[in-house]
Amino acid sequence: MKKITLAIAVVIMGFVMASCGNKVSPSETILKAAQEFFDQAKAKLSAIDNTEDFLAFINSFNAEREEFSQNLFADYVDEEGNVTGFTEEEIVNLQTKLSNIATEYNKEEANKAAEFIAPIIERYENAVNALSEAIGNADEETFDKLVEEYESVESELALFEDYDNVLPELQERGQAAESKLKQILENFLEQ
Repeated sequence: MKKITLAIAVVIMGFVMASCGNKVSPSETILKAAQEFFDQAKAKLSAIDNTEDFLAFINSFNAEREEFSQNLFADYVDEEGNVTGFTEEEIVNLQTKLSNIATEYNKEEANKAAEFIAPIIERYENAVNALSEAIGNADEETFDKLVEEYESVESELALFEDYDNVLPELQERGQAAESKLKQILENFLEQ
């Protein structure tokens, strides 16, 4: 009887030890959830091939991201809203890793946005340059067509006015063209 009891105790201890060894820490659970969330977003992002779908995805993803962020620590927050179950070091480490995951996604998103924004910026620059050259040199009909092209491109850029993950070089190019246009208008009005 003693041998059977001892054998049962050994089996139970084995199960207990196996379950302890496989226990996933809260930090690992959170990181895994975050990585999966952003990996799914990157997969959806890579399949997008037009501006309308990109902007629709961004609007949807921003809402999903907000909800995900609010729920990420839900199991680890006390009644007063304080995160519990982590040491200060674990929280700092977790924040760093979560930031790295989000940064990696943001880079991919900015590159995807550039696929749609760069051609518009190029057309914007060309429209501003054409207006600059046409002032005083083109007939009214030609000038009106150039203004129409400029307005068309400007309305395409306006689609991205609330989007803030634009590559710095594209921002600089757009701002330079806009500055040039302002200078052209100032010179034109002074005449």
